Amino acid sequence: MIRTAEQYLERINDGREIYCLGERVRDMRTHPTMSAIIRFGAMDYVIPNDPRYRDLFVTKNEEGEEVNFLLTAPRSAEDLLRRRECYMTGMRAGGVMLHCMGIDALAAITVAAGKMDKALGTRYSDNVEAYRKYLQKEDLGITGAITDVKGDRSLHPSKQVQHPDFYLRIVERQKDGIIVRGAKIHISATPCADEAIIVPCRTHGEDDKDYALSFAVPLNTKGVKLLGVEPMVRVYGEEGRFDYPFADMIQPTECMIVFDDVFIPWERVFMCGEWQFSRDIVYAFATFHRLFGASKMVPELERLTGLVALIAEYNGVDKVGHIREKLARMAYITHTVEALGHAACINSSPEPSSGIQIPNLMSINAAKYTFASNFHDMCKIAHDVAGGLATTVPTYKDWNNPELKPYIEKYLGAKAGVATEDRIRVFRAIKNATHNFLQIDHVNGEGSLAAQQMFLYNSADWNKFKAAAKRLAHVDGWQDDPHYGTVPGYEDVTMPPVDESYTL
Repeated sequence: MIRTAEQYLERINDGREIYCLGERVRDMRTHPTMSAIIRFGAMDYVIPNDPRYRDLFVTKNEEGEEVNFLLTAPRSAEDLLRRRECYMTGMRAGGVMLHCMGIDALAAITVAAGKMDKALGTRYSDNVEAYRKYLQKEDLGITGAITDVKGDRSLHPSKQVQHPDFYLRIVERQKDGIIVRGAKIHISATPCADEAIIVPCRTHGEDDKDYALSFAVPLNTKGVKLLGVEPMVRVYGEEGRFDYPFADMIQPTECMIVFDDVFIPWERVFMCGEWQFSRDIVYAFATFHRLFGASKMVPELERLTGLVALIAEYNGVDKVGHIREKLARMAYITHTVEALGHAACINSSPEPSSGIQIPNLMSINAAKYTFASNFHDMCKIAHDVAGGLATTVPTYKDWNNPELKPYIEKYLGAKAGVATEDRIRVFRAIKNATHNFLQIDHVNGEGSLAAQQMFLYNSADWNKFKAAAKRLAHVDGWQDDPHYGTVPGYEDVTMPPVDESYTL
């Protein structure tokens, strides 16, 4: 079924143990900072009910019931393209963060469950599909809990010195389920989600089998504790929209999730000790989540590029050569990320065991690497074009002080015909949209730069590249390559004798 924002808001105050700035949050809907996060989460229920977007976001399951398309399994390139369009449309409209990590984790466990069942005779796919139907029926918001706190990163999970809980682990197997202990960190959308799907964040050896686990858990389960990240801003209402427009729309939603001996029933377990398959979950999640990352960044890059174009116009420098060069670079980066994300869907392929359509690894990692490695440069361009006022621009309270406003109106004006208030609002937006939180988040979100480089290296067709080089250098070994191999008939072309009368 498709629930409404009102139904979502009614159920989200579910008694979970969540903290913000050291205090227990009694009701997230009325908390000064959490309320912005919950409002953002509610947009995931506003948009599918909007007639303009309903055909994109709503589909029918096997029983003919209307469900959120994002909770279905992608089975074709068209499904991936629609998934991507949901992300971009939602982010442009101000929502669709709630279903991002969770549905990527759901896709990853679908892939791994199919492989485990085929190789080991397990029945994890039954659990996964039963859980998927439950999500569809209840129209739940889910997050994906991936990153462990790691401790000493030079050591494997089972070899940690201080304690064994730096990676989430199974501490006891019981008749009806398992007991787990540990923590996950940097988990986006946690405060506004109903449930979390837990998956490993790394590959494992046999000694680490108790750390190879995946399951789903309601976030109000006994023993689950949520520590919310420090908010970017603590001022809301019209003041927040004026001073911090980006953060007012998209307040940081990350949490550390502590599992203090939490019981998980067997029907919600999707991996339990099958260490050989941790890699499959990790790789599948990374690939799907980078599709989300590349999709969500398109609107964000569009916004930042537009802000810089606007401030250049307001400052009267939009026709200056070096300014246009900088704007051209921003437009190029934005378009490249969009094009690579589209290519990742078009050139996707089905995974044999599960039938899940996997985005093209080279294209999607190139998309993520492009925005992550260039975002700081785009922020630098924004600061360069905007100038010092991007830092020292007056606040909402300054602008609304009747004694100060005439001076601000007079001295912070620029191009004739541009309202001073509009110019101030754009400066405030640039300041907020290039916040240090975002600069760190966009490098590390959906995987580090090193992770993308590893995927890019492993996904590259080195045989093709080397065959191209060998053919050019006349070194044997290229003849049978499907791309650069011998062209039938090429060697049979007979040329007339060379005219030796030329002097070369």
